Parts: sequence; C-alpha cells; structure tokens
Amino acid sequence: MLRTCDRHWLKSLEINYMKKKNIFGLMVVMCFVAQQVEAAERFRIRTHGGSGDGDGSYNWIFYLIFAIAILAGLYHYMAELKSLLRSVFGGFLLDEKTTLNKDQQRKLLLSGIYSSSLKLYMNSLKSDMTWQERKDCLQNDWQINDRDSALSVLTELKVLCTKSNIPHIAEAFKLNDQQAIDKYLSDTFMVDKDARSCAKEIENAFKAMPTLVKYGIVKDHNELVRIGTDGWNITRFAFIVRLCYDSEYINETEFWEFMDVADELAHRSLTSWEDYGKSYLIGYALWGTSNVELKIESDKIKKLTTDPKSPWVTFSFAK
Repeated sequence: MLRTCDRHWLKSLEINYMKKKNIFGLMVVMCFVAQQVEAAERFRIRTHGGSGDGDGSYNWIFYLIFAIAILAGLYHYMAELKSLLRSVFGGFLLDEKTTLNKDQQRKLLLSGIYSSSLKLYMNSLKSDMTWQERKDCLQNDWQINDRDSALSVLTELKVLCTKSNIPHIAEAFKLNDQQAIDKYLSDTFMVDKDARSCAKEIENAFKAMPTLVKYGIVKDHNELVRIGTDGWNITRFAFIVRLCYDSEYINETEFWEFMDVADELAHRSLTSWEDYGKSYLIGYALWGTSNVELKIESDKIKKLTTDPKSPWVTFSFAK
C-alpha cells in the first residue's frame, strides 16, 4: 500500500542516508590511520635498535615513510573522503559531465528539494546513491522491490499528484466555523475515509497558518489557496521516479514519460521555483509537521531559491 501519509519520510531518509555516509567515511579514515600508525610504529621499533648518531637518520626515514603511507592511503580512499566532505560541507551537487540538455535538467530539478537535502546530483540521471541506499528507501519506505511494484507505486503517485483538497480547504476558510465545516464535508464526500482525510488537512491548515505567515511562506489564507500543494506530491513523485530508474526498475523512455507528467502537473498552477518550493512547504504543513521541521525545510528551500549557485536560480522554472 502506498505510504502517502508518511509525513516524516524525507526526514527519516535524510537522517539515515547522511548518518550512513558519515559513519562509513569516518570508519574508513579511522581504520586506515590506525593501520598506518601501527605499521609505522612496528617499523620504527625494528629500525631504532641501539643509540648514537644514527638515531636522527632513522627518525627521518620513519617520518618520511609514514607520510608517504598516509598520502597513498588518502589517494586510495579519495572517493569515500570526497563523499564524506561533500555530505558535511558540500553545497549543490551538479554533474559537470551530464549529457542532458537544459530542458531535461530543468525537469530533474522538480526533485531538487530531496536531491539537495541528500547531497545528490541534481542534474543527471544517476543519483549517486549506492544500491543499498536506494534499496533501503524504495523497499522499506515504498514497498518497491522490482519492476512491477515500481510501476504500480509510480502510477499511484501520478494519480495522487492530480488530487488536492485545496478547494475544500478554501471553502473551510470561508466558513470559518467548525459545525459549518463538518456539514460541508458530510454533504461533499461520499466516502468517510476521504472526508476524514480532508478534515485533518483542514485542521492542520488552520493550525499552520500563523506559522506559514511567520516564516514568510504565505501572506494569508488566500495565497495558501492560490499556491496549493502540488509541489509536495510532485517532488516525491519525481524523486521516486529517479530512484526507480537508477535501480533499473524502469527504462529511460519510461523515466521521461513519468517526468513529463510531473512537469505538466507542476506547471498547471505554478509559475516559479519560489512558488513550487512554497507549495511543497504548504503540503508538508498540511500533513501535520512540527513548526521546527517546517522551519528547517523552509530554510533549505530559501537557499534553493536565493543562492546564486543554486540550479533553481540558474535554471528557469518556465518551459
């Protein structure tokens, strides 16, 4: 079953992904240094027999060999070290050798919120995630483990991107009375599950409005309704499409077919990366995230929309 209600999915994925990379990188460096220190110490003991004028020469040779061993080890583990440093200090990761044209790169940036958070390539088909990391995400969080399950989930996500409770939330803002809202939901929805889901989003919308205004995400409830939540679902959809391609569950033709759908849906109501990012945050708020988590995501998206090095700044949102 599609996990459309897991509002902490990105936070969990981001924490686990970065934790694994950092721990692995630190373990590699620590193990290597420990090995070299031990080896160098054994060498020093063997060569440092006796005393006298030769001691200085032995020490000089010892430190030279130790330095060479360290440099050789750093070169050998350069990929792991680069990954570690990038995860801690890196900014936006762009593949300078990408074979994609400008329009294809622009479409990939629909998943940019997740890609930038996880320090992944933002403009290439390959995400730079390892096979195990992709498996943890797709299998554990989305029940995707083969081609059939991938196509099933992607189809569900595509349909989900076409749905929105924003019109009902707009009506709730107008009514501004709980009894009137309850009656409206009862008269509007035939399925109780759908009514309850919408009621929860309405509750979260009223609850989140002061915070959304405080953080400058929207000015008022009218702007919330105008921007909507398309960015929330489309971001997840585009990112999972990318991971499914990276895992070879779908081919490149299917990949671009799904991304074209995401692109069309993103442009039916949104006209800029700024509104796209705000739409993601509104959707995040309506799922019921905490104020702290919303602020963290808001700061990330602000960087995406204002940093001169951000691809959201260098690439136009318009087709």
